[in-house]
Amino acid sequence: MFAPVGPLKNAVSKVKGEIHVAEDLAHQATRSHDQAEEDGDEVPEDMDADEAEHVLDEEYRPLMEDDDNDGEGRRRRKRRDSKGRDAEGGTIKTRKLEVFLTKGAFFILGACILLAWNTEIVAGSYYSSRLVGSPFEFSYASFVALTFTTGNLLFLAHANATQQGADLARRISFSIIVMAATLILAIVTTKIEAIPSTLFFAFLIISAIVLSASASYLQNAVVALSAAFGPSYLACILSGQGGIGFAVAMIQLVAAWTAAKANLPKSATPSSAFAFQLETSPNPDLQATIQLLESPVPPAAIRQTAFSFFLTIGIFAVVSWLCYAVLIRLPLYRLVIRSEFDEDAQHQAEQNHSSSNSNGDGTGKGSEDTPAASLRVVERKVRKLGIAMFLVFGVTLSVFPSITSSILSVKTGHPDAKLIQQPELFVPLGFAVFAAGDWFGRVLPQWEKLAWTNWKGLMACSVARFAFIPLFLMCNQQAGGGQHTMIKSDIAYVVIMFLFSSSNGYISTLIMLASVVEPSLEADEVDIAATCLAFYLTAGLAGGSLISFAVRGAVCGCNPFVSPP
Repeated sequence: MFAPVGPLKNAVSKVKGEIHVAEDLAHQATRSHDQAEEDGDEVPEDMDADEAEHVLDEEYRPLMEDDDNDGEGRRRRKRRDSKGRDAEGGTIKTRKLEVFLTKGAFFILGACILLAWNTEIVAGSYYSSRLVGSPFEFSYASFVALTFTTGNLLFLAHANATQQGADLARRISFSIIVMAATLILAIVTTKIEAIPSTLFFAFLIISAIVLSASASYLQNAVVALSAAFGPSYLACILSGQGGIGFAVAMIQLVAAWTAAKANLPKSATPSSAFAFQLETSPNPDLQATIQLLESPVPPAAIRQTAFSFFLTIGIFAVVSWLCYAVLIRLPLYRLVIRSEFDEDAQHQAEQNHSSSNSNGDGTGKGSEDTPAASLRVVERKVRKLGIAMFLVFGVTLSVFPSITSSILSVKTGHPDAKLIQQPELFVPLGFAVFAAGDWFGRVLPQWEKLAWTNWKGLMACSVARFAFIPLFLMCNQQAGGGQHTMIKSDIAYVVIMFLFSSSNGYISTLIMLASVVEPSLEADEVDIAATCLAFYLTAGLAGGSLISFAVRGAVCGCNPFVSPP
């Protein structure tokens, strides 16, 4: 009769225990220096680099699930030590919660890195409705991609060059704030009915530059931090990037589905005043001038969908900032910063070594000075991996989204075409499949049997992806008028897109992980190697965006900068 009381009591006890763990962590994260002294603990800011590293090794590394070269016996010994401390002080669950929250924060920050890029390429239906009748109606996507990736490349180069001694916390916080402010401006545009096409195109280009800058400095700082924490934290970043791409694509697909169900018109109509002048004006120069000034008015439903989309993305940016605000208060984060990035702590540790050696052996000599890791030296060590990374994203951006966004269902225009085969839904479906495959590929290396780091194999896979370019050109893409369609199956196109995107995510993740575990790298070179690979990645994006103009021009036989497909 009273049998359920036992399990209920255990459940209540467990919940109380978890609440106690959360309260303990909150106390450690928010207590002042005086409160820490009253508790008999030393705060990370009072430790030198060696002391902070010692605490990390003793209390956190056994819980961080990184395959260090310390040996299984050492890891098990640390786990036993941690369990012993847990029996005495009850801290092991608190440390586990810290590790969990830290990985979650890196997942969200990784998503935030690609938030800007996904914002620029996914909201295509809204952008095109603003550019109806302009010279950039069909080519704006390539312009935006080229501007963003080129800006990303230049800003990331500066971020890498100035990384030594930079305030990573300030870079992360300021980058997210700038990103959120730009999204607010995008939200404002959705509430304005008529915006001149050229003015809106200028806004797109400027926002692409600003967002590329924020994404570059954010990427540089977050990747450098993750390298100090360990490979699994870099994997969290990469998984977060895939996750946000999928989420954004699904938001846009749902919005497109809603619009299609409501039977919205395919394109917006220019304002009536300018439309009349365009039809009656006999002066070509005047007509061109009016075309530059015309203000298309997107349907209210499209503007409302864009408003909801930008608002959701903006809220996520704010949530990312809040997550980082929580992260920087965690003792684990503060210990890593103190041991890896704090120059005062490093200098204090060197002084302690010098004093110890002087007192111990009478020589007065400290430990051998280790020169700061050189960016050029590290780049040479990971150059082969960098070239493979460049090829992966160069191939991807050469056809995505410039060519893939023009691929329509083979049933387009047929009376028996299903709703999902209509252009307004089939194109967002392609983005969603790409995002899903990319995320799937980024998650695969979390399985140990699928995680391999041989650079020759990675290079071969990167080169093999060139085969996707002719495959997409054989699909029902409209850049060439659909005259050379050889693959007449929507299912085949979806399969090709999924393999294309999953290989992009899988190979790029393996390359990043290979850079972290590269045996020729010293301990202080790992974070620089990660930033070098991130630079090669961005260079591949920029190169692929530039090549996309040539691919599109060769296919359509037109001027790819202004001409319609």
